[in-house]
Amino acid sequence: MFSSQSLRSFTDLRLDPAGVSTLASQSGPVYILNRNRPVSVLMDVVKYEQMLEELQDSRDSLWLAKNEAKFKKMKGKTADEISNYILTQS
Repeated sequence: MFSSQSLRSFTDLRLDPAGVSTLASQSGPVYILNRNRPVSVLMDVVKYEQMLEELQDSRDSLWLAKNEAKFKKMKGKTADEISNYILTQS
């Protein structure tokens, strides 16, 4: 999780925001410390968005697996009926 290269203080961030940002883009997440305790994480925005997408995909997969039996019972229903069911279950 932590490596000495991925740890920076608030002072480091204040004095060299571009350098800390570049480190996050090139080397992965940078943990920002306040009094030697991690309080924030700075990471590349593209990697962050990918992480959020993967999380949402995982949630969707779990939801579908949980509701698979209900969908089988809906065979023959119209698209509107299925859509309404999905919207009321979210």
